[in-house]
Amino acid sequence: MAQQATGNYDPHAAFNPLFYTQNGNEFRSASGYPGPKYWQNRADYKITANLDEAKNQVTGTVTITYKNNSPDKLPYLWLQMDQNLFSENSRGNSLIAAGSRYGARGEKVDGGYKIEGLSLAQKAKPVKFTSITEDTRMQIRLDQPLAANGDVITIKMNFSFIIPINGSDRMGHLTTKNGEIFSIAQWFPRMAVYDDVLGWNTLPYWGAGEFYCEYGDVDFDVTAPSNHIVMGSGELLNPQEVFTPTELSRWNAAKQSDKTVTIRTEEEVTNPKSRPGTGKLTWKFKIKNTRDVAWASSKAFVLDAARINLPSGKKSLAVSAQPVESNGKDGYGRGAEYVKASIEYYSKKWFEYPYPMAVNVASNVGGMEYPGIVFCGWKAKNGSAWGVIDHEFGHTWFPMIVGSNERKYGWMDEGFNTFINGLSAAEFNKGEYKRKPSNIQAIGKSMANDKLEYVMLMPDAMKEANIGTNLYFKPGVGLNILRDQVLGADRFDYAFKKYIENWAFKHPTPFDFFRAMENGAGEDLSWFWKGWFLENWKTDQAITDVKEVNKDGAIVGYNIQITNLEKMPMPVIIEVKTKSGKTDIIKLPVDVWMRNTSWTVNYPTTEEVVSVTLDPEKVLPDVNETNNSWKK
Repeated sequence: MAQQATGNYDPHAAFNPLFYTQNGNEFRSASGYPGPKYWQNRADYKITANLDEAKNQVTGTVTITYKNNSPDKLPYLWLQMDQNLFSENSRGNSLIAAGSRYGARGEKVDGGYKIEGLSLAQKAKPVKFTSITEDTRMQIRLDQPLAANGDVITIKMNFSFIIPINGSDRMGHLTTKNGEIFSIAQWFPRMAVYDDVLGWNTLPYWGAGEFYCEYGDVDFDVTAPSNHIVMGSGELLNPQEVFTPTELSRWNAAKQSDKTVTIRTEEEVTNPKSRPGTGKLTWKFKIKNTRDVAWASSKAFVLDAARINLPSGKKSLAVSAQPVESNGKDGYGRGAEYVKASIEYYSKKWFEYPYPMAVNVASNVGGMEYPGIVFCGWKAKNGSAWGVIDHEFGHTWFPMIVGSNERKYGWMDEGFNTFINGLSAAEFNKGEYKRKPSNIQAIGKSMANDKLEYVMLMPDAMKEANIGTNLYFKPGVGLNILRDQVLGADRFDYAFKKYIENWAFKHPTPFDFFRAMENGAGEDLSWFWKGWFLENWKTDQAITDVKEVNKDGAIVGYNIQITNLEKMPMPVIIEVKTKSGKTDIIKLPVDVWMRNTSWTVNYPTTEEVVSVTLDPEKVLPDVNETNNSWKK
């Protein structure tokens, strides 16, 4: 007898054809790719910085060359001043609760920028302007607007700031037995993005929302005590000036070696002869077509490196810098190996790694990514050390290559990266740290909590406890469901790879991603985007009736009725077992729910059916397994 099935499912809400509210245009194509007149502005930086170890202070000068490629004249410019989050009276500090991961973590720090000598020039002539700084943004008001379609202006200023111990778990400094480790990020004033979606993107930096930056070339010099090793984004231009002859020889050997070469050993860390000279040394770096740079400095570093082999035949260099406390083979003693494997896999699978070097730094930052360099928690061991390195370097693809707006849509980098990390873990060292298959039913149940809000919220607008689920876990699981149960690996991977290729070093929005996946895979997925990303809809499929079908007194089959009880549709997987032990799997596409709340499947058989089960492998996010099975 049929069970009474009353549910919340509305096919017309799930499959409403009016999902996209705007058509494609000449800037952003309906296919989800940049249009023929897509533009973005450009910011190149030249920076000189000095690290004062005694004062925990960075001082520097930045020269920004800003090019307005937009069709709009710009009467003012906006810059991001992220260090101002750590000043005592910042807006962010007033919003960050006690015990939060963000802010300066309860530390009293005289943080924030001190800016001097701000000047502007065009074609070497001074430009008249006024400026205001509001929290983590600076507005430069121009006497004459910056012209459209290629006008260029140069901005120069001196800056300094005190380094917080814990800067929103993204930067800071750590005391180790052989010296302080400085992890320096969000360290220079950067241009805000001006785009065709919102114009100026001026959301303040409050900690949870990460970054949205323009692309350009960055040349930067860091002057530090000569007993320090400095590692930074991009290419180290002067290794012969900053390494001893022995270290230089090992450094060059590592560029030719697939096995890890130790540049500076544990024993050498405490030997003054392992560093050249006394006083200070300047380390010079350059990186092209990047959205940001970061660096780390310490006299405590053990340094390892190995060659990275890229699909085109190009080479890069995997580097790991860690204190002796983190250097065991159960920790970052395998750091260079992990970096190399992670980057080689993602380069082959998705898009080639674009930078000359890839540096892992063990620090008091739990895990944070920048172009060409990552900071990872210094106490991580074994699978956790692999996992954090692989995750942070996965961010090379999202958001360093595909430059989404993390401050608004954190899931477009964290969620995509969580997804690709699962594939990478399965591949590394023949599955050394492979994850166990997930019980998606259990995951679906845990994510169906109304207190979890939903994915399409700004990170700063969601409860901090929900960030892990909404930015990382749920979008990552969602992409797995699309790949494994809806599209199949071939169609998903093709569309995803084309999305990466077309938006490399550009600025996609969520709807560009949705359109790119639909066009590349040839599938209307609006029901999925709506339920999984824009809403927090639940899935509950149920077996509501199983009836034997007889003809002339003999069994000729069974009619199996399934019902969708909740708002989120999903494909259907039915397992049927007969008395002889035979097992069949029946799969129905999601389209069965386009105009139905219930559907009857005829299973032809002359045998008695003893059980029917929905989703036997638990690969769909069904929140109620109690109605998923029928037994004779």
